[in-house]
Amino acid sequence: MLPIVGYTNKLTVEPGETIDVMVGSFGAKNYRADFRQIIQGDTNPDGPGYKDKLIDLDLGGDRRALDKPFRPGSCVLIPGVHAIEEVRDFTLAAVVKPTLLDGRKRSILALPGFAEIGIDEHDRLTGVAGGQTLTSTMQVSVDHWHIVSLSYCADTKALSLAIAQDRDSTSEPPCPEVVTVSTDLSSGRPSECIIAASRDDDGELTGFLDGRIDRPAFFDTAIAPETLRNLLADFSLLRRQRSLLGAWDFSRKMTTRMICDVSPYQLHGHIHNAPTRAMTGWLWKGQELDWKLRPDLYSAIHFHSTDMYDAGWEVDFSLTIPDDLKSGVYTVRLVPDSDEEAAYYCVFAVRPPRDRASGNTVAFLFPTCSYLAYANHRLGMDVPGTEIGMGRAVELDRHHMFLQDNPGIGFSVYETHDDDTGVFHSSRLRPIVDMQPKVKSFLGGYGSNIWQFNADTHILGWLDAIDQDYDVITDEDMHEDGLRLLQRYNVILTGTHPEYYTRNMMEAMQGFTDRGGRLMYLGGNGFYWVVSFNEDMPGIMECRRSEAGIRPWEPGHGHFYHGFTGEYGGLWRRNGHPPNHLCGVGMTSQGFDVSEPYVVSPEAENPRAAFIFDGIEGTRIGDFGLAGGGAAGLEVDRADLAQGTPEHALVLATSTRHTDIYLMTPEDLLDPTPDWSGTQADIIRADLTFFETIGGGAVFSTGSIAWAGSMAWNGYDNEIARMTENVLRRFDDKTPFEYPQC
Repeated sequence: MLPIVGYTNKLTVEPGETIDVMVGSFGAKNYRADFRQIIQGDTNPDGPGYKDKLIDLDLGGDRRALDKPFRPGSCVLIPGVHAIEEVRDFTLAAVVKPTLLDGRKRSILALPGFAEIGIDEHDRLTGVAGGQTLTSTMQVSVDHWHIVSLSYCADTKALSLAIAQDRDSTSEPPCPEVVTVSTDLSSGRPSECIIAASRDDDGELTGFLDGRIDRPAFFDTAIAPETLRNLLADFSLLRRQRSLLGAWDFSRKMTTRMICDVSPYQLHGHIHNAPTRAMTGWLWKGQELDWKLRPDLYSAIHFHSTDMYDAGWEVDFSLTIPDDLKSGVYTVRLVPDSDEEAAYYCVFAVRPPRDRASGNTVAFLFPTCSYLAYANHRLGMDVPGTEIGMGRAVELDRHHMFLQDNPGIGFSVYETHDDDTGVFHSSRLRPIVDMQPKVKSFLGGYGSNIWQFNADTHILGWLDAIDQDYDVITDEDMHEDGLRLLQRYNVILTGTHPEYYTRNMMEAMQGFTDRGGRLMYLGGNGFYWVVSFNEDMPGIMECRRSEAGIRPWEPGHGHFYHGFTGEYGGLWRRNGHPPNHLCGVGMTSQGFDVSEPYVVSPEAENPRAAFIFDGIEGTRIGDFGLAGGGAAGLEVDRADLAQGTPEHALVLATSTRHTDIYLMTPEDLLDPTPDWSGTQADIIRADLTFFETIGGGAVFSTGSIAWAGSMAWNGYDNEIARMTENVLRRFDDKTPFEYPQC
């Protein structure tokens, strides 16, 4: 277990800025913090050795460690309801489709202390008002939408709960079940409205719903269920009702936190913990697949009891980045109870100043989008088939155990929620326990494979070993600043797995290479999935894996367009920016058992590539490494003219004959046949590729996640590290590359 964890409010910060640190105890009594630069984070005994640098900065000495819980669960919060007059007669109504019924009480629509509609532990609809509880005999179902309401008429003293199950398979209108009790309720003035949750006696949010809610509304009169159905189906009719106190149209301001009330009272609210918007609603029957064209059909929100956007921990301390601190990857290290082995690392990047260039001509692109995608992933524990795909047993460490014991920390976009729907969102405003040094990979720990952050520090360690000055910039920096930032540099180096890219990032990188920049793509499975950020909610990322691609879940019918931006999700290959066009290669296979060497091809003899092979001998390169024992492996990319690889690109070397653990990607597997595995399919290979761009720039692509693990072999004294340095030295030379005439 981890006795202490923490996070910062930013993953990128510049000199002179302040960063906040939030710390939570999970057993620790006290802790001290220090500030370090991470230079090489992998502790594999066969590697170059862990290396960091202590920065002399006073962080305040010993502190008491405070327990801080995780509070997952999404809902809508609508304050200001107290502004309306006292309510005597009323109707609460909504259309709901639960997606998980597991014996827990759930709230659908609540006016705490006044009235509430929910689901009890027996999956029956309940209504509560004035101390009275009504329960339906009909059980709610995960297969259908339900029109539900709770109403009270003071004249008749009738409190009524109604539920009508809307079955798509029948042309008959749903027949509501109505449960009524006679009672005398006093008038009241609710203070707030909560959708998909309620509050306990201590004021904490509770009773989170797993499911979709559409068209919640509140009236100051009792409305018959038959009338209610027609009102809810037509917002233009609904908003003109004189009895309307609030009606919340989730299809408005879809890309923001705001929830719009279409009633004259304008009781607007906001979402809490980022439930999923742009979801098909009650009236969607496949009429339109793009929510932007018919937002009225996407008027539902999908809530989850496991949603997590912002852990909301109080700030424990802050630090101001020294003005003279050089750019790099840094960490606030938390040492609990003087136990160095239990230290937790809050990692972030110090970027160069925004208002001036640092003078460095080389930048390492810190792949924070990929880190977010995999944040707190449980692939080795919760995803079926992981061990089969690795060809070995999974090795777990204390970080994985912490995730199992604390699911409230939130998921990666590789998991599903408790209702088996995919996780669309991942946030940096919470501890990310696998984004730190000294963590074994779920792919097998030491001596086999290494993944994500620690693999990327092999590149940082190599830059240090060859005395190369460099800046560190992040995906978020590139998304926000675009080519204005990239154009400062001659060379951009990627990490080992830059898999997730926003449109801004893709266009900035393409613009960089088109205008003479030099790109060193030192990984595999890069530029693969479309992701997006939300301008109204900093720190959160959306991914909807639409159509094809290696994916643990599908977004479901009608959910292919991102809620944050409205753009089509899925592969960049299917969104006008195939990775082959940008970097010469594109994802072709994955396998996590054995990595292979490259076999040098005849195209390596081309004089255009002579600088790359300076001092390199032999026809096989990279038959060693810290990631599977070779330079080509884990996830590999191939050159393919049909997918956009430039015709003049040189395939300098190719891996061959991978094991049958390596399988073809779904986007290439159009017709399943027996020849789609590593020993059979020619397209399952890593292609070492080089080409020049028309603007005088160039691109060097390894097409393998395992490449950096070979660079780090033997303390960076090997042919792979030498070849990579050859490329860097020439790419950092501003002499334009000559574009070959085809």
